[in-house]
Amino acid sequence: MGLPELKDKIRLQLDLADERVLRIVSSVFDNYLNEVVSYDAVGNPISLSEYHNKVEEGLNDVKYNRIISKENLSKEMEDWDNE
Repeated sequence: MGLPELKDKIRLQLDLADERVLRIVSSVFDNYLNEVVSYDAVGNPISLSEYHNKVEEGLNDVKYNRIISKENLSKEMEDWDNE
């Protein structure tokens, strides 16, 4: 069973589910999205949903040209030493 078929199967099962099952499924998703998948540079945990948000921010930075070249970053970092 591929992903599309699995999604369809789950949609059908959710349509027939009672409140108890829906609460269990909701809890599973909440736990999944809040699972720690990484850590930031300081060591703070990052959840899956936070990780996805950071990826989207990065993609938007590229899309809207809010980036700096490696060469320009190196020059900027040299100036930090002179401050």
